[in-house]
Amino acid sequence: MKLLNRILIALFIIIDVWYIYDRIRIGTTDRLLVAFTVIPILLGPYLIQKIFHYEMKEPLKFIYYLFTFCCVILGSVLNLYNLPQTRGFDKFTHFISGFLTSLVALLVLKKAQLKNKKTWFIVVFIILFSTAVAGIWEYFEFFCDKITGGDTQHVLDSGIQDTMLDMLVATGASILFSIYYIYSYKKAKVNHIKKIEEYL
Repeated sequence: MKLLNRILIALFIIIDVWYIYDRIRIGTTDRLLVAFTVIPILLGPYLIQKIFHYEMKEPLKFIYYLFTFCCVILGSVLNLYNLPQTRGFDKFTHFISGFLTSLVALLVLKKAQLKNKKTWFIVVFIILFSTAVAGIWEYFEFFCDKITGGDTQHVLDSGIQDTMLDMLVATGASILFSIYYIYSYKKAKVNHIKKIEEYL
């Protein structure tokens, strides 16, 4: 797993350096801010360890690097978000983000020693946490567009529809995760959620 993480990091750097060089070469700088976000992304696990005193396990790091690779490198740098043939890729990544932020919500509950709360509290927290993260991401995209003059939120061609759909898709995923959470703890013979929590 550590080798896979190193391969993903290497791909991050190679593709991003090539992209920055290519943008500068042709004199197009409106999307360079996206390319430079790779730096804090790669430092993410290190910063989390230093700030929150939490060391991510290798499988969790792999999920983190794989997801951010899809979002930043494939989606933004290689532009899969905007190509007509792959426009659904944007909603796919937001859907997956809903599941991943639900896992982060469980980690927050675990670290705050709130996992012994009632099921309804945990479910509400998961959904609200995921929705909040989705909203914060849209804020980030909005301010990036204002700074760079870009249109990552597709305001020019869809108004607020793209932004709202992104948030709804992420929230919907967290609701599905919550339903499965309830099922795992109440009905399932094998609690897969509990097994996943062991990696958190």
